[in-house]
Amino acid sequence: MGLGEKDWRELSRLRRSIARAEHALSDIDRTLLAPAGLCESDLVILERLARKGARPVNGLGRQVGLTSGSMTTAVQRLLKRDLVETRRDQEDKRVVWVSATPEAEALVTRFNDVRGEVLAQLFEKWSERERSILINLLKRVRKDAEEGAGAVV
Repeated sequence: MGLGEKDWRELSRLRRSIARAEHALSDIDRTLLAPAGLCESDLVILERLARKGARPVNGLGRQVGLTSGSMTTAVQRLLKRDLVETRRDQEDKRVVWVSATPEAEALVTRFNDVRGEVLAQLFEKWSERERSILINLLKRVRKDAEEGAGAVV
């Protein structure tokens, strides 16, 4: 299937628009996280642990999209800040479990409250229907991208 110049330009514009929107939202998160000295990957880890409870480090890394090396570095960084605790699995000593501390859970709650306020302001002019349409379209992009990723290679 060959794309015409007009189609290619439109699809490129669509891709850039999605990326720019995500970048703008990530900028908001980074600005909100800066006073706490956290980065976005720290937040993703802490949110997952606060929501789901203790997880094996290797499984958590896959769930949040970090390589084992990046995950190890992140856990060490969070350990130094007393935001996570680790323990060896009793049956398989190779497995290390990580959990959020109460301080981390409180930090995640505060962050989500502030981010919620910022997003409420950002989307205050959007109707409930517009927000719902955007959510559904982005879910569709994600699903189609995940299903199509194997076909591309």
